[in-house]
Amino acid sequence: MPERHLTWHRGSVLPYASLWHTVLRACALNALHPADLPTTGARPAQSLDLLDNQAGKIDVAALAHALGEPPAIFDWSTLEAVPNPLRVALAVPQPRVCLACLASGYHSALFSVALLDACPIHHTPLVGRCHCGAPFDAALRSLADSRRAGSCPCGRLHFFTHETCRRPTMTPDMTHALTSVVAWLHSLSQLIRPSRLDQALSQHAPGSLEWLITTAQSLGIAYPVCLRPNTSAPAPVEIVEYGAPSTLVQSQGRPPPSDVQDNKRTSLRQTTSALDVYRALTRHVRRHVAPDGDRWVSRFMDSCDPLEIAERICCNSRAQRAFVAMLWARSVEPGVERRRWPYRLPTTGFNNALAEIVADDCQLCGADNADTRTRHWLTCHAARVSLGALWRDAQACASGAARLRLATWYSALPGTSWRDSAWLALATPHGVRFVAETSTILPTAPHASKTRRQAAHSAHELARRNAMWATSQGSCLSWSDANSWHVIDAIPPLDFDVRHRRLLGWQDGRPWCWLYRTADGHFVARWDHAPLQVLAATPGDALAALRRCALEYQRICKVVLPFAPSFSTVAPAPIETRPALHYRFSVGAARCQDGFWRDARILAEAARKYRSTCVFAATRRSKQTIDGTVTSINNFS
Repeated sequence: MPERHLTWHRGSVLPYASLWHTVLRACALNALHPADLPTTGARPAQSLDLLDNQAGKIDVAALAHALGEPPAIFDWSTLEAVPNPLRVALAVPQPRVCLACLASGYHSALFSVALLDACPIHHTPLVGRCHCGAPFDAALRSLADSRRAGSCPCGRLHFFTHETCRRPTMTPDMTHALTSVVAWLHSLSQLIRPSRLDQALSQHAPGSLEWLITTAQSLGIAYPVCLRPNTSAPAPVEIVEYGAPSTLVQSQGRPPPSDVQDNKRTSLRQTTSALDVYRALTRHVRRHVAPDGDRWVSRFMDSCDPLEIAERICCNSRAQRAFVAMLWARSVEPGVERRRWPYRLPTTGFNNALAEIVADDCQLCGADNADTRTRHWLTCHAARVSLGALWRDAQACASGAARLRLATWYSALPGTSWRDSAWLALATPHGVRFVAETSTILPTAPHASKTRRQAAHSAHELARRNAMWATSQGSCLSWSDANSWHVIDAIPPLDFDVRHRRLLGWQDGRPWCWLYRTADGHFVARWDHAPLQVLAATPGDALAALRRCALEYQRICKVVLPFAPSFSTVAPAPIETRPALHYRFSVGAARCQDGFWRDARILAEAARKYRSTCVFAATRRSKQTIDGTVTSINNFS
């Protein structure tokens, strides 16, 4: 840049005029080479991108000083004020022009917003190509580019004339039509977002931009009417507000990390906050959602059979909740099985690290100006949304296993989509607003009230007392210390507290007996399904006397008292086929070698192969039966 000021008409830069158009005017008036333009680097740049100043690095302050213009006039001359992921999703990579604005010597970088189809000033369509079909180029790479500054290389379209190059004919009031777009972009740039949402926007994930626009409207960011109408339906969202820092301190069990060495410890604090939320949800799951989950996981590990486990989670709601909790813990905490099933001290180097997907959901983008307490609050809510999304995925996998009758647990859940755990936050003078789609509420295990439990227990005792008394009425051979052997009617119980107990010490098995209290405070022990009862002062004396009297009764009367044998009759099982033997061998080998986690993939593949073989065999038998029936009908005909 020469030391003398450039030839320039002060006040000729209209609001929101693009840096690209202004630099082209300056080059046309002063015959500047790209190396003559001021840059932020130590050496003159050989190539400058005038649409994205982050790539070209033009020193806007030095250019404004050379032109004699205030530096504020270059606000929104490019879209560099918008964060890079949002800029990639919102803007097209090349300039777009309004032919009516060019005729007046004006161009704005806001025309590159992809959602802007028509110029808000003249309501004419925006074009991104010349009449010759070549796209507009916003880069200055050589002396030839600066010589033909102001027109397309074909010469059929000029960006300004000799008069509009010096001073545009458009008035500043006409540019107010772009103010709503500027306000909208400024509000979007202030949003606090998760890292995964930025990745989705940068990769142009389907629906990411529409979700951002729709969710931002729930935070009070109005969508300009001049932009393309948003047709996506708004999803149900949940809005949480955070006010004064003192409110947060009172509601927390412990204060958040201090502000010491804030820049160096940001990522560590975010990880710690997410771990706190994960541990709190884990306690909630273990106490209220799946209180016997570890017991069910132990049963799964003892079984090692994907088909049997699938039947359990299909027929038992508690088993299904335990399976969901197991899949959820494995997807959130890699290697959780090394310390939880069974519980053991963590190995060296294992520090409860969360999965990468949760860490990305809890990584705050756009919160550089937020204080420590606000970041802690945002990270906790981000972790809540991310863990809720993983819980929904675990529920879907468990439901699929129950529906298909095949349980798989060989890997963590596939990563949830960016939308399942997406959220937005906006800092306002009154606090912070956090919005996300309706979060998952972890269902608690069903339990009745104390009154209902007491009523159910009373009904169960009444049914047991009635069942005992229905088989015990009538005359009964009795024994007591006072009267020795005698025959009286069966002694009724005082209340519904009737116990059904095993009579231990019997040589041929363990017969059942009834034990209850009488109206005079004694205890009766009665043989089940036999007219033999004993009256004693304590339960122990009653059971001992019943055992002694039963042996004496069988010895004297030569009568065997009835009772169910301790062994069960085993029906012969059918001979298993070869595929069934191979499958049982795989399950047995994994069970003997504690391969529930290590051989999970092998077990799942073996179960699929075995079931497909069974289905094929059943189909073949059905086909043979149908063919035989058809043959018989033909022979009869």
